[in-house]
Amino acid sequence: MSKIIKVNLKNNSYKIHIGTDILNNIGIFHKEYFNNRSKIVIYDEVLYKSIYFKKLIKNLGKNTNSIPIKSGEKSKSLKSLNKLYNSLFSNKVDRNSVIYAFGGGVIGDLAGFAAATYMRGIDYVQLPSTLLSQIDSSVGGKTAINSSFGKNLIGAFYQPKLVLIDINTLDSLPKKQMISGYAEMIKYGLINNKKFFSWLEKNGKNILNKNKKDLEYAIYTCCKSKVDIVKEDEKEKGQRALLNLGHTFGHAFEGLADFKRFSHGEAISLGIILAFKFSFELKLCKEEDYKRVYNHFNYIKLPSNISHLFEINIKAEDIIKSMKLDKKTINSVIRLILVKGIGNAFISNKINEKKLSSFLKNNGFQ
Repeated sequence: MSKIIKVNLKNNSYKIHIGTDILNNIGIFHKEYFNNRSKIVIYDEVLYKSIYFKKLIKNLGKNTNSIPIKSGEKSKSLKSLNKLYNSLFSNKVDRNSVIYAFGGGVIGDLAGFAAATYMRGIDYVQLPSTLLSQIDSSVGGKTAINSSFGKNLIGAFYQPKLVLIDINTLDSLPKKQMISGYAEMIKYGLINNKKFFSWLEKNGKNILNKNKKDLEYAIYTCCKSKVDIVKEDEKEKGQRALLNLGHTFGHAFEGLADFKRFSHGEAISLGIILAFKFSFELKLCKEEDYKRVYNHFNYIKLPSNISHLFEINIKAEDIIKSMKLDKKTINSVIRLILVKGIGNAFISNKINEKKLSSFLKNNGFQ
């Protein structure tokens, strides 16, 4: 059995299946949704020797071709995208084919963007294998690659035909990646679900220890929360931007570190803490809310200050310069997701750059 979430959009509705028997039944899913159409798997090369990849290829059936992609954020580039296009052509993938994106967020973003643009768009399935991708990047139809100017600046909104989340793929996920995914998980509680944040305070360690029952509940809650927002704002014209809590800071950190030394989740973790602290210093939220979040991050061992990420000096002006390249920025005015408390995030369109610079300098940046 699996939990099912229906994503009801105007033109691109689909379902999300969450369970522990997805890969065992992948052939049945393909038959139900795509009949006998040809398929190809785009996957993270580190999964090649895993039981999950072998199970996926076996159960998808005969004539299932596959394309490996190198791990890491560096694969979200024009060079990698062009190489992927050539592989799709070489494998004679056509408009009737179905792409399966198997891996973490990098694979989902890259394969999704390839699907959106190859032959002007072909169907694809998100098959996320990391906690972060299962609760966040696989849902909502954002596809992208990076530019030398910043993260995810080249992309498209292109919804999958199906999202299949097999919780068992987390069994072999390193604890560091589980913690990285947890940073995105906690985000949903901080945006608009204080009750879920309270649940995580009690059960967060169970998530990191891969308790299947708690994982299923948490993954379902996160996906449902994201779906509810996406249904109202598919193209991020308004409230969908709330899902970027901590990301304007975090993406700047990733870019300034050249996508090395720390994970996306670790960068977002520090970004969320800074968003709460900045909100507190602007007298938007209470100190007890900021401290409660800070204490939970420390309890889970998520990064909560600059020393956890950077071994080099980073200038506040460089962070702000990077922030101005964020997709939410309009006319060079930075927009941040700030909070009025736990579970009460909002979009701030009037960020005072001098106050932001002073804040960053007072929190470890030059």
